[in-house]
Amino acid sequence: MACSSRISSSLPRIRATIGHIPQKLKTERIDINRSRLEILRRLVTRLVREERCEFPLNRAVEVRQYMERLLQLGIFRERDDPYMNEMVDWWLIEGDLREKFFDVLVPRFAHDPGPYTALYRLPDERLESYIRKKRIFYNIFKIGVLELKGNPFPPVIAEP
Repeated sequence: MACSSRISSSLPRIRATIGHIPQKLKTERIDINRSRLEILRRLVTRLVREERCEFPLNRAVEVRQYMERLLQLGIFRERDDPYMNEMVDWWLIEGDLREKFFDVLVPRFAHDPGPYTALYRLPDERLESYIRKKRIFYNIFKIGVLELKGNPFPPVIAEP
C-alpha cells in the first residue's frame, strides 16, 4: 500500500464541492509535461499569500480542492510530520509562506469543521476583440473569487 493512500484514508472527506472533470489549465511558457501541476502550485501559493484571489472560474474550481486538502493535512497532522513538511514545501513555492501556513492559517481553522475556502462567481467579463480591424466579436471570461474563510477583507457578499 502506498504511503499516500494510507494518509488520505486517515483524513476525513473534504467538505467543499469537488468537480470530477479536470479543468483545462493551458498556459504558454510552461513545460507541457508539468504545466498543470506548476499552475496549481502557483495558484495555491498566491492564495496562501493573499487569502483572497480572483481567478478564471475553471482555475478557481480546480485549485479549491488542493487548498482544502493542504489545510486539512495541516490541521490533522503534526507540524513535524515528514509527509506534511514535504507537502507544504512542494505546494508553497515561497519559503516565508511556510511560517504563515503553520502559524496563522492552521490555528485559524483548527476548530472549524470546514470547508475552509469559499468560492464566488463574479459576473462574466466581456472584452471586445477584432479580426483584421473590421469584425468585432466579444470574448467572455468567467471569473471566480476564491478566498480563505476568516480573511481580513470585507465580505464578497454584503450581509443585510
